[in-house]
Amino acid sequence: MRASKRHVEDWLLQPPRGMNDWTPDKYYSLITVASKLSRVAESFGYSAIETPALEHFEVLKAKAGEEVINEIYYLKDKAGRELGLRFDMTVPVARVLSYRRDFPRPIRLYYVSKVWRYDEPQFGRFREFYQFGVEHVGSPTVQSDAEVLALAVKSLESVNLPQLTVKVSDRRIMDQLLDKMSISTARESVLRILDKRGKVTDDELIKLLIREGIDKTKAESLVAIASTRTPIVNSTGELRELGVGDDLINYVESLVNALTDYGVLDRVYLDLSIVRGLDYYTGFVFELYTDKIKLAVGGGGRYDELLKVYSGEDVPAVGFAIGIERVMLALSEEQGGVPPVDYYVYPMESSYYGMGVRIAEKLREIGLRVIVDVGKPSLRSALEYAARIKARKFIIIGRREVEKGVVRVRDLETWSEEDVPLDKILK
Repeated sequence: MRASKRHVEDWLLQPPRGMNDWTPDKYYSLITVASKLSRVAESFGYSAIETPALEHFEVLKAKAGEEVINEIYYLKDKAGRELGLRFDMTVPVARVLSYRRDFPRPIRLYYVSKVWRYDEPQFGRFREFYQFGVEHVGSPTVQSDAEVLALAVKSLESVNLPQLTVKVSDRRIMDQLLDKMSISTARESVLRILDKRGKVTDDELIKLLIREGIDKTKAESLVAIASTRTPIVNSTGELRELGVGDDLINYVESLVNALTDYGVLDRVYLDLSIVRGLDYYTGFVFELYTDKIKLAVGGGGRYDELLKVYSGEDVPAVGFAIGIERVMLALSEEQGGVPPVDYYVYPMESSYYGMGVRIAEKLREIGLRVIVDVGKPSLRSALEYAARIKARKFIIIGRREVEKGVVRVRDLETWSEEDVPLDKILK
């Protein structure tokens, strides 16, 4: 038979650039990782939330920052409304909580959701990707900061992420140091440049700072400050040497004390290059790393002013997000393949199809995965197909079996067979 002419070019058969098709061989690994992360959030008392993929563009750009605004997938609907695909879940959750003020505070929420950014695709960077994250809304305390950070660590420990480290800083520390250096203009740009440390050379950082109007001496000092990295338990001495005020030194000491009983302190470092690229962060910030990939697998911090943008109400909040695809890249083994089919039911004649369905339904009721053959293959072809999809057992319903009131069950791993009474299966 002559093949029909195709109407779609080859390149159109691939997903859009920077996006992935999640076929079963990959998707079950993602589900496994997401489920493990979610169980940790549930164990901390967090509840799941989801929001629309599309948000009003005004909502998205309110506190995103220029770089992120340029990455938003923007569109107008048929009524001319300006919309965008969400670039994270923190902004949509903040929007929801701005009108759902009936939730008892503090509110603990988590999510596993797709987000979109029109970034340049490369290793570990996608335009559509999954995030697992939490939002802890309504508490200003250092204990809530510690809870969120510990939850992030415990989540990644649950999937055995190797060589996990946490880099912690505070936007207020950098603000104090910028004040001491009399740098009052282009602060957000300065912070975004410092956030690139580790991604570009220090010389390039200095050049970028000079372009923002920072003189060379101050630019070199800023890069030197951003190179500060020490275990957080030993960090207060260095902070004092830099001239950081007692209020923030006391905060760091309180954070260490709050983290102690979670058993995660050995993973946590003070790193003043961490400022996070989103404009809504206001204080405590952190990023999560593994030695398996160079990119952060997640990050978060405190955003005490974001909800006020939408509701006019001061509401303290802290949270984080983890990129699930990056976690999967860092893990050396698949986290869960396609689950096997427990039974493949093969009626040898069409008149036995109904019996096959009844058998399958009984087996499904006890949680088994069962396929009933719906075509007209030979027994040999059906057995080959069942083996390819890794079915465990093969049920044959033929004339001999029906006359005896049994079905023949073949174990496809050992290739042994037995006759099982039909009434035993249908009970």
